[in-house]
Parts: sequence; C-alpha cells; structure tokens
Amino acid sequence: MKREAQDGQNVTSSHTGSHTGSLAGIHILSSLTPRELALLAVECRWRSLSRNEIILNQAQGDELDGVIFVVEGSVRLARSLGSAGRIAYTDIDAGGQFGEMAVFGVSETELMAVARDDGLIATLSESRFLDLLSREESVSRALLCQYARLLRAREASSPPPDSEGQAGEGTGVQRVYRELLALAEPRRDATGVECLRIDRLPRHRILAARVDTTEEVVARAIAELVRSGVAARDYPGLVVTDEAAFRALCEGE
Repeated sequence: MKREAQDGQNVTSSHTGSHTGSLAGIHILSSLTPRELALLAVECRWRSLSRNEIILNQAQGDELDGVIFVVEGSVRLARSLGSAGRIAYTDIDAGGQFGEMAVFGVSETELMAVARDDGLIATLSESRFLDLLSREESVSRALLCQYARLLRAREASSPPPDSEGQAGEGTGVQRVYRELLALAEPRRDATGVECLRIDRLPRHRILAARVDTTEEVVARAIAELVRSGVAARDYPGLVVTDEAAFRALCEGE
C-alpha cells in the first residue's frame, strides 16, 4: 500500500486536515480497553483517503500487507469472480475491516479497494493481528460472530432449492437482475451522481444461459427496467439510475 504515515502519527493525504488515530469505533475491537486500543493504534500504519482514491489494486501488483480497519468513511471492494467477467462488490463502512481472510490463508486475487468517501484507514500487520486473536478471546469471538451473521444473511437471501419450479418466470427475472448487478460497476454520470453501469451488456442468449432462463425472460426483464425508469439503455451498455430500486427487484421486493 502507498502514501502511508509513520506508525501512530497524525496523518494527512490528498485532502487537507489531520486525524488522531483511534480504533475505538472498530466493531471487532469493541471489548478492548482504551489503553489496549491506544497501544494497538501505535502499531498500525495510518492513511487518510480522498473520495475515489484507489487503496489497493492487485491487478497492478499491489499486495495486502495486513488487516485494514476502516476508521472513517467507507471502502468499496471489487473482486473478480472468474473468467466470465463477473465482479462482486462489497462495501465496508466505518467500523469494519478487510484483509483478514489472507491472514487465515485464503488468498485474494484481483482485489481492488476504492475509497467511497474521504476517510481514514489503519493497517495492522498479519503477525500482529494473529497475535491479537490468540491473546484476546473477545476479538476472536467478535470476528466469528461477524462471519456467522454474514453467512446467515446470505442463506436468508438465497431461494430454497425447490423454489425454481414454484416461482416460475418471476424467479428467472430475479436471476437476470442479480446477474446484471454482478456485472455492474460503480460510476458517476455526467452530473457527478453515483450510478451503476454495465459498459457492454451481454447478448440475451448469453445472459439466459448464465442464469438458466430463456432469452424472452431476459428481454422482458431488461425492458421493464427501462420502462420503470430504474435503468436506461446507453448502447452498448446499461446504466442503473436507481440503485436502491434495482437491488429491491433483485430480491423480489
């Protein structure tokens, strides 16, 4: 990672202002005492961020060098899901962290991290994070609870195995929308407003094959997005202008 300040010092970056490093708002560290948090903060490398600043881009040779705590602001992670060109996006708000999976031996590939807002992050080395987990049972428990909640949320959002035949075309439409959401990338329109954009929309038959539905379902699903104003065609792509409504459609709400 680049443009990091010296350990435990106030930091500035491409935007003006200074920050006092404090880990008090990090969720998995909430059980630590103020003194323990202060000592841990001294061991971190602090970095302030500007909106849309690239924090990490493994495609360009950057490497994760520890666990990154999001102290202020929000960070968007983009992960490649394979050769099909799909990308999964995850937003880490203030109080969260990322990079710990690499510490556990689960390697990240083609990960990109971008600041969604002006903010502040702190990086704790892998060895120090592992030492923290082994020494502080409360931190290990908080991390396990975090993973359990994420797993439960994913299970709750997944349709039951026998729902395909029951839901019929509606489920097919939801699968189309979820695939489009996976393909979309966060961008800004001409007025500077955040939106989601697919630069090149796949052919209907390709989308249909990916989500196990028909070309007719794909065509109707996309046409409904445009008709309802949730998205707009920008050939050869598609721009989602109402992200909240689109995500609701993905879940059938």
